[in-house]
Amino acid sequence: MFALNPPALNLMKSKFILMFSFIWLAALVSLAADGRQIVPLSSLPVAAQKTIRTQAGEGKIGDVERVEEDGDVYFDATVTKDGTDRSLSVGEEGALLSMEVVLSETPEVVRKVIQTQVGTGSLDNIDKVLTGGKESYDVDFTTKDKVERNLVVGADGKLEQLQVSLAEVSVAARNTIETRAGQLKLGDIFKIFDASGISYDVEMLQDGKSREFSVADDGKLESREVFISELPGPAAATVKEKVGDGKILRIDEVFTKRAGVFPYEVEGRKEGKAFNFSVGPKGRFLGMDE
Repeated sequence: MFALNPPALNLMKSKFILMFSFIWLAALVSLAADGRQIVPLSSLPVAAQKTIRTQAGEGKIGDVERVEEDGDVYFDATVTKDGTDRSLSVGEEGALLSMEVVLSETPEVVRKVIQTQVGTGSLDNIDKVLTGGKESYDVDFTTKDKVERNLVVGADGKLEQLQVSLAEVSVAARNTIETRAGQLKLGDIFKIFDASGISYDVEMLQDGKSREFSVADDGKLESREVFISELPGPAAATVKEKVGDGKILRIDEVFTKRAGVFPYEVEGRKEGKAFNFSVGPKGRFLGMDE
């Protein structure tokens, strides 16, 4: 066996420290590029700090990340209680947006739906979501065939959406999806349950970008995501005028007539506030949406 002399040992230590620093810096750059940044709790708005501390109680607050997504800013925090880590999300103004819960903490009607859908698979994570004045439960699970899936259940126990495979889609809807996607790669497919019936939200990759379209259970194409460069000139001009110095979050071409035309529904954000409106193909403003 041989021993390293002090200069060689110091050189190895320096290389190790340099390598560790590089890895840490790379991780921080990756987080920032993803719209996430680890920040000290004290840097958060007072209202957001208060909510996190209230939820933590006697527990320990771990990493806090500042997340910027589609113009929205919120904070993800990890809290450790009784040796268990849980995550929660808080808005800039202190509103609790979501919090990780366990199955026993969900309402009985919600618990039954989750257990039925998971079946003999394994439950991975449940987030209680509190946005838009409603409460729902976002669930990640793994099927017995080792396929990762997601579902959303309302507080009233109604299944709102369920991730499915193409093989689980109705024949009529599957034909439309395959025709629409063509040779493009399909992403996630969600089966949507609402008052108007069943539909499917489908993700596909086109020109390196993710796009979505919606298909009814009977195969009718309901809407498709488009970019402003794809709108007719008059419609694009109206959208730009209404958004102004704000930001366009999403545009959907909808195949249900409104005011006699197939509208473009626009989601935007200005001065920190979200707003939705519709525009006709010839540029006519069709009003604000709820």
